[in-house]
Amino acid sequence: MKVDRTMAVWGVAFGIAATVTGLFVLAAIPSGFLAEGFFLLVMGWVLLLVGTAKLISWLKNMKTRRSIGPEEKE
Repeated sequence: MKVDRTMAVWGVAFGIAATVTGLFVLAAIPSGFLAEGFFLLVMGWVLLLVGTAKLISWLKNMKTRRSIGPEEKE
C-alpha cells in the first residue's frame, strides 16, 4: 500500500495539535471520562479528515487514470 507523505504528515500534525490542545483545555476538569471522550472525539476527527483526504486523493488519481488513453497506460 502506497501512502501519500503529505497526507500522513497533516494527519499526524492534526492529531498531535488536537491532543495537546485537549490536554490544556481539559487540565482544569477532574473527570477522567470527559478526557477519554475528548480523546475519542479527537481520534474520530483524525480518522474522518484522513479518510476524506484519502478519498479525494483516490478520486483525483482515478480521474487522472481515466484521462490517459489506453495506449498510454503502463
